[in-house]
Amino acid sequence: MNVIWFVIDTLRSDHLGCYGYFRDTSPNIDRIASEGVLFEDSYASAIATGPGFTSLFTGRAAINHGFYLTPWNVPNAPLLDDRILTLPELVQARSGATTAAFDNLINFRSHMKQFVRGFEYYVNITRSPAWLHQHVLGGQINARLLPWLEQHREEHFFAFVHYWDPHTPYNMPEGFRGRFRRTRQKLPVKKAGDGYDYVPGWGLANDLPERGDLSIELYDDEVCYVDHCVGEVRSKLEDLGLWEETAVIVTADHGEDLDLHGLWGHGTVHDTTVKVPLIIRDPKSFPQGKRLKGFVQHVDNLPTILEYFSNGENANPLNAPSNWMPTLPDRFDGASLGKLVLGQRAAPAEIVAESGAHRGFLSPPWKLIWYREDKPSELFDLESDPLEIHDRAAEAPDVTAELEGKLAAWVEKQLSGERTDPIFAVQGAWTCYIGKKGDR
Repeated sequence: MNVIWFVIDTLRSDHLGCYGYFRDTSPNIDRIASEGVLFEDSYASAIATGPGFTSLFTGRAAINHGFYLTPWNVPNAPLLDDRILTLPELVQARSGATTAAFDNLINFRSHMKQFVRGFEYYVNITRSPAWLHQHVLGGQINARLLPWLEQHREEHFFAFVHYWDPHTPYNMPEGFRGRFRRTRQKLPVKKAGDGYDYVPGWGLANDLPERGDLSIELYDDEVCYVDHCVGEVRSKLEDLGLWEETAVIVTADHGEDLDLHGLWGHGTVHDTTVKVPLIIRDPKSFPQGKRLKGFVQHVDNLPTILEYFSNGENANPLNAPSNWMPTLPDRFDGASLGKLVLGQRAAPAEIVAESGAHRGFLSPPWKLIWYREDKPSELFDLESDPLEIHDRAAEAPDVTAELEGKLAAWVEKQLSGERTDPIFAVQGAWTCYIGKKGDR
């Protein structure tokens, strides 16, 4: 099987129809979900873009790859340790497959080379050394991707496709701008256990974001546009006779707060930012229309994809001396999702999501948010408080202490007493957020 790995920047799962959103933003992704497996409780291992993609590419939590930065505007930031192999490098080492990326993360001000390593074809559609990143449109990606698929149709391939939509700026083509307009009377309002009214995927019903350059309408227009781009790739694969020979994975590096928690962008570890979609369509190995509960994370992507590239054929085509080949890891922080789908393993009961300044510890129904700075932890009951508004740390000190202890034990286990916690080496958060509430 070929593999196409769509990683869609800044895509919240709760703004997709297949995850229950009330708008028809994603007919193509919804169709893929109906033909494959949808993971209902999918979370980022790390945010924002730099840490998230690095966890996706290494199968490691941020505490183990150490890359907590999103250095889009600073030169010469610390880079990923060269001894940590990335997914495309492992695909090359394990098979004779062709590896290709359609991406421009290398255009960050600090060039993150971990996202280039291992690709036989790294197609940077900007064709420029300019510091271009989230301004790139999905259609510009497809203009390079679709001809490549036709040219390499006879090859066994792994293709990484990074769409920036729906990241700001909301610059989708005019044909998609304005598809969704607010009619407040038609918004689905629910009541949380804590007593407040809210619109799922939006926020408090009496405090919804105002329209303007940053609006949920425009965000949804962007989601619809990137869904259209995914649909174009599907059509191309069908035309080439490759659709049934290709496993398709759809996920995201992080979500977006959309004016909750004091910001519009993605600098927190609240569910608005760390809960992401994950859908796999594999017509030969996975069931159709299956929805799975239970935690899965970024780190599970790599071991899942590697299972498609393990034949070892032509893995060393130039016959490099054996002592020139790196040691290939056989364990990761994640595990095969195929085994989870087939009931051969259980999902973890608790998980950790990290940023450069926070760690979130999820132990349903509770969620603890620990702060790197000298600030008390926060505690939320996600069942009664889905927007994570009411901090219960003071009223439930025993729960807070228990989860703080579990998080500390998780950190200590990762460090194995042999190294210091890399989160304290981060110089500035370098996460992406756009304006605090009230700034606009």
